[in-house]
Amino acid sequence: MKKQIDPKDLMAVERAATGFIGVAISLIILGFVVEKFELFLRLVAMSGLKKSELLHLVHVAFYKYLGIAIIIAGILLAIYTYFYYIKWIEHLQKEKFDSDKKIFFYLSLFIAFIGIVLIASMLIL
Repeated sequence: MKKQIDPKDLMAVERAATGFIGVAISLIILGFVVEKFELFLRLVAMSGLKKSELLHLVHVAFYKYLGIAIIIAGILLAIYTYFYYIKWIEHLQKEKFDSDKKIFFYLSLFIAFIGIVLIASMLIL
């Protein structure tokens, strides 16, 4: 039998889901910016460098693939958010509370990884 959900609990779940959607949108935007940075580097390279210097810009494609990977992560997080929301509604109806701490760990780890890769790319490439 389904229980009437307390509006405070429902709103808390909706706030959490909205937060996840905000992070997913941010990842998609970050991925787009990183991917377009690759285009910017190509345009700069084409306008001011000699052909011999263009060979040193082979690493520029790295930003395209990094940007696409970040966009895919944002899309996957948006899809996960739907299942997160449905799961928590079911938990509230059954009066069973279970915390999914793994997603916060994985999300934090992924964002830290993106930061490390971007810093490394600025220093190395």
